[in-house]
Amino acid sequence: MRQKLTRLAIIVSALAITIALAVGGWAAFVQLTGNIHTVEPNKLYRSAQLDDGDLTHVIEKYKIKSVINLRGENPGDPWYENELKVTKAQGAQHFDVGIGATSEPEPTVMRKLITLLRTAPRPVLVHCYSGADRSGLAAALYEFLVNGETAEKASEQLSFWYGHFPWLGSRTIAMDRAFWRLVREER
Repeated sequence: MRQKLTRLAIIVSALAITIALAVGGWAAFVQLTGNIHTVEPNKLYRSAQLDDGDLTHVIEKYKIKSVINLRGENPGDPWYENELKVTKAQGAQHFDVGIGATSEPEPTVMRKLITLLRTAPRPVLVHCYSGADRSGLAAALYEFLVNGETAEKASEQLSFWYGHFPWLGSRTIAMDRAFWRLVREER
């Protein structure tokens, strides 16, 4: 009996380690590839913070007309100055909306983001640092408010598929709360 329990414990441990490695591997892959995804073809794309070459490639490949930066204005930071330089060189408009990944955005910030999602020249690329949390919120808002998807379908933009991890005490659950608060207000 003890041998069977030991064998079961080994199997369960091996399975847990395999799952953890698979989940960790997926998260690493998503981040290493820029977390670039199509939300709505020819209308909205989402990503992590891209370097100059990757941003140029994405703007050219998807014919991006607007970039919405969810990290807010960061004058003097190299990533920000490079992003401004690339968007200008590519003829795309650049918009800044400062949202933290671990706290619900203020209503005025949400309204600004929603207005941009509705009115910015398309196609639009929306990004944050990792492309998972704030970009997920923006993509979910677009799907629900602009594209007319159900709240349940739109909320899939806030999923681990994109690197969003709101469990085990993660404060990024604030993005989920902000989305569902808006859904309740809209209903």
